[in-house]
Amino acid sequence: MKIFTHGAHRAHEAKCELIPGELVPTIETADRIDLVWDVLSARGFGAPTDCPRLTSDELLSVHDHDYLSFLETAWDEWVKSYSPDLDGIAFVWPHRNRPPRIPQAIEGRLGYYFFDGVSPITEHVWSAATGASGAARAAANHLSATGEPTFALVRPPGHHAGRNMGGGTSYLNHTALAAATLGSSGARVAILDVDAHHGNGTQDIFWANPSVLTVSIHADPAHDYPYFSGYADETGGGSGEGFNVNLPLAPGSTWSTYAAALDAASGRIRAFAPDFVVIALGVDGYSGDPSGKLDLQEEDFSRIGDAIASLKAPKMFVFEGGYDKAALGDCVARVLKSNSIR
Repeated sequence: MKIFTHGAHRAHEAKCELIPGELVPTIETADRIDLVWDVLSARGFGAPTDCPRLTSDELLSVHDHDYLSFLETAWDEWVKSYSPDLDGIAFVWPHRNRPPRIPQAIEGRLGYYFFDGVSPITEHVWSAATGASGAARAAANHLSATGEPTFALVRPPGHHAGRNMGGGTSYLNHTALAAATLGSSGARVAILDVDAHHGNGTQDIFWANPSVLTVSIHADPAHDYPYFSGYADETGGGSGEGFNVNLPLAPGSTWSTYAAALDAASGRIRAFAPDFVVIALGVDGYSGDPSGKLDLQEEDFSRIGDAIASLKAPKMFVFEGGYDKAALGDCVARVLKSNSIR
């Protein structure tokens, strides 16, 4: 398995995030990549290839121009109005019954373009996110050219970023970009999201696209983040109707419940008969993860890897969530182990 990354992620380190009732130090930190790589290296995976960043124009297949323009300049605008010593975080979000308006004030636009308070703008967020997307595209191109499985070991995560907004510490959707890259020549692509939280951004991007099947297994959004997306009745729109599949699980679900959902996901993917499969690899379903509400054990990630390996189409992985630093690397390595050869 060939691994792709981009070193710019190290400079992006938010100071804090807003969770219910308090501001706390962010759990999405640069050392997550090192923790994963240390385990992969010890288990015989080859060194990552560092990839070039993408430009705004190269991201237009999955994101709107206005959103990209905002994201690229948001830090400079924040500093002009506030301070480089503060992360850019909104404190007002659009009212759901009001017509859409884009304020001129940077704090207002942060509320418009980000749907939560856990996704701060930092000085290096643009370079980190575009670097991560560059690695995801390189991984997709290598998979397409060779059939060899690939892994984009990147941060910040991406699957919560929609076409015109970010959130969930996601700014650009690397999983969606990989799928769009693979599908650009007409290939059918399936996305399997095993992160503990619904991939709402990926769903948004491919909502009306029948050539990309999106399948997400996650904690029930009635009880967990992102709360407003990920319900079973969200099945796609227009020509994409039926090509979006959500499999929400009750909080505290263990392997027996998860396995049934994974079996259903695998069956739907096989019926779709994709040319490629992109796995949004979040491991925050681990029982000790500070952000997740599922109850998977480390050995269950080996089972997830085996189930993914049984899908015969060429596949690639994009790193998403996972924040228990003691178990993070092992959980990722367990999934990849069964999928490290063609």
